[in-house]
Amino acid sequence: MSTYLDKSIQLLGEENIKSLSSKVILVIGLGGVGGTALEALARSGFKKFVLIDCDKVDQSNLNRQILYTNEDVGKDKVDAAKEHLLKINKDFEIKTFNVKIEEATLDGLDLGCVDFIVDAIDYIPGKLHIIEYSLKNKIPFVSSLGMGNRLNPEEVCLTRLNKTENDPLAKKLRYEAKQKGLDLKEINVVFSKEIPLIKSPKPASMMMVPSTAGLIITKYVLSTIL
Repeated sequence: MSTYLDKSIQLLGEENIKSLSSKVILVIGLGGVGGTALEALARSGFKKFVLIDCDKVDQSNLNRQILYTNEDVGKDKVDAAKEHLLKINKDFEIKTFNVKIEEATLDGLDLGCVDFIVDAIDYIPGKLHIIEYSLKNKIPFVSSLGMGNRLNPEEVCLTRLNKTENDPLAKKLRYEAKQKGLDLKEINVVFSKEIPLIKSPKPASMMMVPSTAGLIITKYVLSTIL
């Protein structure tokens, strides 16, 4: 009898898949980047997740956020994401927190033992808190930077924060991180080298760029843990 992990086992080996199933992945931000990363991680062999988001599913999310459908509009994203994952495997272990990482701190949440942190939020104070928490606790992590107002998935790459360019969010994060005395070379990020096509108060986005970032994050999580 086949299972949803047969092809993953064929590629990575049974022992590696068994190792992934014991690790706890914290995903903060369940939008276009975090949602694709979460979906890919769940389908790759990870089975234990902690999910954090403070938003509800909106119609405007459906053009790019892979976890949701019309049936989820109005639901808390953490709840809709959990429901979606359990349709893949009812035995997933999923803990959720419907909070904003700025008003709530990671130290104040009952996270348990976390093996990797995916930061897929887009506001600087929260990102800085996640980075400081990860470095202090020696937890591997990766932060997604600006994916809005862009169309070319081929420009998305993994690097260190000190190597970023053409990204207003990265520029702000670099400045604030330096102010806090953080070493930019210790901050792993996924960012787009593409110059934003438009300027807008609320970034515009389609599926290609954020989902590419989510898949690159998944590959990095796999590589780090294995």
